[in-house]
Amino acid sequence: MLWLPEPDYGLSAGCNFAITQVLMGAISGVSTILYMPSMHSGQSGLRFKNLLVEYYPWDLESSQSIAPKQAAEVLYAVFRNPLAHDLGLGLQKKATTPKVLIKRLTTKNGTRGLPEETIEEIESTNKRFGMSATLMVQNDATVLLVEALYWGVRVLLERLTKDTGRMQNAEAFLASLS
Repeated sequence: MLWLPEPDYGLSAGCNFAITQVLMGAISGVSTILYMPSMHSGQSGLRFKNLLVEYYPWDLESSQSIAPKQAAEVLYAVFRNPLAHDLGLGLQKKATTPKVLIKRLTTKNGTRGLPEETIEEIESTNKRFGMSATLMVQNDATVLLVEALYWGVRVLLERLTKDTGRMQNAEAFLASLS
């Protein structure tokens, strides 16, 4: 989806919401299965936010304008829940700003998605790719950059899977299911 939009194939949508929803779902699932499988099932929001605080590469963000705990809260309340529960309409109005934007890096004045080389660079490096922060809370808008979130979730997974204690707990949990 990071290749989109691709007008040569009649694909004019960038899939900003779809990509974000998939990434939020991945964070949610990982927080339940790999991060804290033994935590009570009614605490999914706490698991989601704690996973982001502990393992998301906030330390590699291009700007530290928002603290990790606040960023995790915003991602959960402003993006994850509205996309999962009310098609992104934000009916519970948890946004702290008048507008919520899900932005993408595009080329050719927004008519094309990223070239393969750029996607490969985002996927292959632990070094921050040259893009703005994942999340920016400004006076007039809360802005999420899809590619930064994509990169950050990949790094989060790498960091989490290197935590042998967490992975042993996850293995034990998964073994108990069979």
